[in-house]
Amino acid sequence: MATNYRATKPVQQFDPTSCWAAALEWWARAIGNRTVIKQLDLLNLYLSYWDSSNPDTNPNYGTVSRANLIAIIRDARWKMNCESVAGSSFTCHYVNSKMKHGPLVVGYRKPGLGNHVVSVYGASNTHIACMDPDGAQFRGSLASHFQGGELVVGIPQ
Repeated sequence: MATNYRATKPVQQFDPTSCWAAALEWWARAIGNRTVIKQLDLLNLYLSYWDSSNPDTNPNYGTVSRANLIAIIRDARWKMNCESVAGSSFTCHYVNSKMKHGPLVVGYRKPGLGNHVVSVYGASNTHIACMDPDGAQFRGSLASHFQGGELVVGIPQ
């Protein structure tokens, strides 16, 4: 029987750069066999991984680099593998083949926004379903929505 990931309440990112922490918090709740750490506590836990230099003069304040997102996903506490995937390879088939043990954590370039992190929990033949912390909503987007550039994909073990 398939898991109803939509039964896990979405998590709203509390600022424009905390999507990675909100997505990871929801992911840990949804997968069910990981320690849940709230996004504010994740920010403190991974303080050295996000850009915390002067918020008044730094336009990247609060962001996590690609390398640091990979390092966070590979932290042993999450029991995840991490892959870099070309956007064109991030298909509905790819998503479903990687979800043997639960939802994915996906960093990508969101059209009109920039870098963003969501938790992907399934795919149909044309759409990819995710919990998007920007608005704390479940969304179904065409696979092409995710296909701009290189993605970081966290895959539970």
